[in-house]
Formats: sequence, structure tokens, C-alpha cells
Amino acid sequence: MPRTARTRLVALGVGAAAVTALAGGCAVMNPITTAHPYAPSDGIRVPLNQALVVENLMVLTDGDGTSGHILGAVVNRSNEPAEVSLTIGEGGSPIPVRIDAQDEVNLTNAGITAESLEAEPGAVVPSVVSSESSGDMTVQVPVLDGTIPPYDDYLEAVENGEEWTPTAAE
Repeated sequence: MPRTARTRLVALGVGAAAVTALAGGCAVMNPITTAHPYAPSDGIRVPLNQALVVENLMVLTDGDGTSGHILGAVVNRSNEPAEVSLTIGEGGSPIPVRIDAQDEVNLTNAGITAESLEAEPGAVVPSVVSSESSGDMTVQVPVLDGTIPPYDDYLEAVENGEEWTPTAAE
């Protein structure tokens, strides 16, 4: 192989190695966000400990001063039953939620409400989520109304005393 061809081949190899190193460095400098737990929906995520998490916690209401429907789920990945307490809004009463081991409670279907919620849709309400293992965590829970589908269907079902069943698209 002539000397110039060998030099070009070495230069090409060095260039390819440099491009590979630079492209690989992007992942180091910018970690993948979806590799970490986060709240991908309208509610918030409250990790109480490694095994006990409140997912997608939000309040759905018709307006200021009306009752608020608590939506979300409590997930228990431990081998022991657990109890989580939700106190929605200032002066709200604690709402106990018992979760069996390796189970979850769907708050949306449980029909849990916070009476006389003093917050308009679009606001957040200071709330306390607690468990025996984690203690109290103060969080800001978003308040939504029926302007975003499927929440309009949910509020209509609740007003008519029906059980809400989301469709596959929801």
C-alpha cells in the first residue's frame, strides 16, 4: 500500500474515532430524561419512599368553592400493606388510603372528594401526602376542570352518578 493511501486511511480512522467520541459525549453531558421517574401527565408524582408512590395526583373541579374530585393512584411495590394519608388544600381533612402489598389504589375510581375546595381551575393547592415510613410531604397539587378531554366526561359521569370508564384512547 502506498504511503499516501496509508496516511489517508489512518487520518480517516482518527476522524471516525473523533466523531464517535463526540457523538457519544452528548449522552454524557445530557442525560436521558425519560430514564428517571417523572410525571408525564397533568398531575404530580409524589415518591414517599422506594416502594410507595402517589402517581398523577390532581384535583378535578367545576369551579372555586365546589368539591374537588381527587384523581391519581397510590402504588405500593413493597411486600407489606401500607397506608397513605392525603390532606388536600389548607384546612382539609386527612383522607386515609390503604394499599395492600404489591398493589395499587386508583383514586379516580374510588370517588374520593375534597369538600369546598377553595381554588379555581388552573391553580395549585398546598396539600400534605404522608405515610408512616416517610412522614409528611407538602406538595402543590394542580387543580383542573372539564375543559380538557377526558376530564369533561369524568365530571359529567360524576354529576349523573355514573361510574367513569375511560376509553382506550384516554
